[in-house]
Amino acid sequence: MRFAHSSDHWEASLTATSEARGLREENRTLYRVINLVASSIELGPMLQGIVDLATEATDCHACFIYLLEDGLLTMRAASPVYANAVGVVQMSLDEGLTGWVARHKTPEFIRDSAMADPRTKFFSVLEEERFQSMVAVPIISRAGDSIGVIVLHTEAPREFTEDTLKLLVHIASLVSGAIENAQLYDQQRRRVDALTSLSGLAREVATAGDAGEIGRAVTGGMRRLLGAAVCQLYRLDRDGGALTLLCTSPDSAPEPEALSATKLLLAALEAGASRPPARTLWPDLDVSDLLVTPLVSGGERLGLLCAGAPPRRPFTGEDTEMARAIAHLAAIAIKRAELIEGLTNANIVKDLFEALAAGATTFAATKAAEVRCDLTRPYLVLCAEPAAGRAQGSGEWRAAAEVLGRDVAELAPRAAVEVGPGPVRAVLAVGVRTPERIEEVVRACRELGRRRGAAIGLSELHESADESSRAYHEAIDAAMIGRALLGPGGAIGYAEVGAYRYLVHIAAENAPHDRMRAAVDRLIDYDARRRTALLDTLERYLAERRSVIESARELFIHPNTLRQRLGRIEELTGLNLDEDDLLSLELAIKLARLHGRPAEALARRRTG
Repeated sequence: MRFAHSSDHWEASLTATSEARGLREENRTLYRVINLVASSIELGPMLQGIVDLATEATDCHACFIYLLEDGLLTMRAASPVYANAVGVVQMSLDEGLTGWVARHKTPEFIRDSAMADPRTKFFSVLEEERFQSMVAVPIISRAGDSIGVIVLHTEAPREFTEDTLKLLVHIASLVSGAIENAQLYDQQRRRVDALTSLSGLAREVATAGDAGEIGRAVTGGMRRLLGAAVCQLYRLDRDGGALTLLCTSPDSAPEPEALSATKLLLAALEAGASRPPARTLWPDLDVSDLLVTPLVSGGERLGLLCAGAPPRRPFTGEDTEMARAIAHLAAIAIKRAELIEGLTNANIVKDLFEALAAGATTFAATKAAEVRCDLTRPYLVLCAEPAAGRAQGSGEWRAAAEVLGRDVAELAPRAAVEVGPGPVRAVLAVGVRTPERIEEVVRACRELGRRRGAAIGLSELHESADESSRAYHEAIDAAMIGRALLGPGGAIGYAEVGAYRYLVHIAAENAPHDRMRAAVDRLIDYDARRRTALLDTLERYLAERRSVIESARELFIHPNTLRQRLGRIEELTGLNLDEDDLLSLELAIKLARLHGRPAEALARRRTG
């Protein structure tokens, strides 16, 4: 019995000694953890130091530390053998034992057969098929939220115990505050670095001369600051319906297909739109994430900045903030450059038309070249004036002229357009000398004139700088004639004006006051009083070479009706349509129309 009592005492003594030794080892480990977190505010070295201490204290095969970043648990430190997994291995809070522990904020360990546990998420890079036992402990912030997880792995036949779990809980509680401080320090340092880099980019953008240079600086700078694989800048057109690629970095990055990319990116402009998949925009590039940031200046949408992240490196919230700052910088710079370019171009175009009016064709060609209009290639000159009696100085015409100017600019690949005050004037470099192309422009001008209430005159086609002044005056004359003939609006080419080209420069006070004019004025007065159309009937009869059949067909009346009208005309005017000088009569009618006498008579009759 004495021997048995001695044996029990010896075993108890050994147990007590072992527990004391374990407690000393645990305390020494915790003191080393305290010294580590107190000596460094750098997050990376501190986390790696904790991994080394935990590995040594528990004699585990591997230790990992995951931090919660942008909703994902990302490995930020690991035992040296798994260093290549740092920053690569990620999981959501709904995945793996690690996610379970972070989500429930409670420690957990799997004593054996770790891979058989349904909560385990397999990562081949971590060789998890070799692990027997796992311990995971949450890192809890001062606010009580999970900010990370410490995980231990060991190989068979060794198993973790409750003591290992308790030690890891103590380590996690000691390092949580230090991790928060280090993250805050790291965040502030990154912000300082970002502001420094952003300041450098702002200086680079400020020295850029035009939108193209701004685009190159912005895309290159954004790609560098975000660590992006690709960055592209898109400009929204004036109507907000389409996007055009302005610049890309690197230069070899492909341009998305126009239709699908435009729909995709315009949808991303709308508030609350979800982020489109990166591969939808760049199917041939190995990108993992897409960041789309609108360019807005003074409430005006200018375009989009798009960045694609390299594989396994999604964009973070800080990247999004940086992208917004860069987009704001780019929007202001592009708007400023376009305003300056617009003012510069406006002065150049003003000088161009003054030179054309003065006949200074060499100077005009130089100014046209400055706005990329080549007067040695096929071109038309356009002039548009308000139709239907509207005054050029009216607010209604000024508003219509602004819109018309933008419409005219889209009629040709290169155009120099001046929008008032007064008429809208333009040089349209049509590119090719084909009847189909010219007819297309004329047809579009007719539609624009009717829609905007403008009388548009077009010169004949020219392709020599020496002919530019003549082309200008052709357009001016055609517009003046069109204003008299086109009623509520339309377009007329100089080739269509016929005899009016010889009359257009005769002022009203210089027009002949002869028997033919008196006859025309009597018809104008009669039509205004009786609401008839004798002047129109006479003009058509003369234009059809006095053919009753052709004239009646054009007027949509019976030949006998036409004969009755012609008789009434002779009765009112004293003319003899078989013997009088009908050419002089036709010219008198055209002069009356040019000078607006029929319209004036109608206006007097309405007001009287």
